[in-house]
Amino acid sequence: MRRKSLLFETAVLTTFLFLSSCGNHVSPDLASAGKFCITDSLLKNITFDTLRKEPVNSELSLSGKIAFIEDKVSRIYPLVSGHVNDVRISLGDYVEKGKTLAIIESSDMANYYNELKSSQSEVVIAGKNLEVAKNMQSSGVTSDKDYLIAQNEYQKALAQLNKIREILKINGSSFSSNDSTGSGYVIKAPISGFIVEKNVTPGMELRPDANESLFIITDLKELWATANVYESDISKIKVGSEAEVITLSYPDKKFSGKVERISNLLDPDTKVISVKIRIDNKDLILKPGMYARVAILFPEEKKMFAVKTNSIIFEDNKSYVLKYGGKCDVTIKPVTILKTFNNVNFFDSDALQEGDLLISRNGLFIFTALKSI
Repeated sequence: MRRKSLLFETAVLTTFLFLSSCGNHVSPDLASAGKFCITDSLLKNITFDTLRKEPVNSELSLSGKIAFIEDKVSRIYPLVSGHVNDVRISLGDYVEKGKTLAIIESSDMANYYNELKSSQSEVVIAGKNLEVAKNMQSSGVTSDKDYLIAQNEYQKALAQLNKIREILKINGSSFSSNDSTGSGYVIKAPISGFIVEKNVTPGMELRPDANESLFIITDLKELWATANVYESDISKIKVGSEAEVITLSYPDKKFSGKVERISNLLDPDTKVISVKIRIDNKDLILKPGMYARVAILFPEEKKMFAVKTNSIIFEDNKSYVLKYGGKCDVTIKPVTILKTFNNVNFFDSDALQEGDLLISRNGLFIFTALKSI
């Protein structure tokens, strides 16, 4: 890296010395071949962009907001009635899948516990009866029918026990050694994520038919930017359209994404449809509910020259590009930027044509050198 840097610095110095020997000055557009040559070492540090014409991208500006991605949201409701003994997390906490969120004392769970103990006893008794019936059958004391009846009773008892265990498993019960009644109902996180809503406190009484969820957990690393599109603008958008999102909280930061979902239903009152743009939120700076401005890109019928921003040189509120025709044929071309979107600049120019090579890296130094000729 150091050797590369020295070569570049040497090239810069050599070029400046060469320029200083040229005593006359010309206007930027008249910098011609033979006046300035790019050295081989400098050429290695330059990249080029091929000028092309593309459909002009316009912006459909919409008001929107940041929202959860429904597929990554888990709403937790009470499955049994009971009394809230303990809540172990707070709003905004991050929880791993399986973490205990709350502990409920439930009479429903106590009943299931009693059924479990009863079923376990019945399995033990039925198992012993089956063993006795088998021994008596082997001795010829009882018939095969009695043995089959004992075997059937054992299978029924075992099935009932498995049923109760499944019910307890679904309801999240985990009995501890100091829980002699089995009334403990443990609510655990079904997914990893952030607690974005919490509607339970110690001492509350819960009902299984409650409409309000106890907790809402979601992954905030990806979010929706939702916006409403008026009927007259529906034809301008499609799934895959590029979009930029700017929030009130971070007006200088742009979040890029693509339209992923477009509603098929038009609101009969407002005459709008809903669109959703998936945006990355790995830094967790965006929060659901934030207001945002959404700009969706759509192509127009006309075409214009399009180049990346790094090919544009700005000076004194004017814009220029460097046209490359060869090492000794580099010219400055003024351009007027008409639109910019997603780091792409659109402009018209009679002095350029499709296929021209433009310098897109380390152009500022060459621009300065050409200006000083």
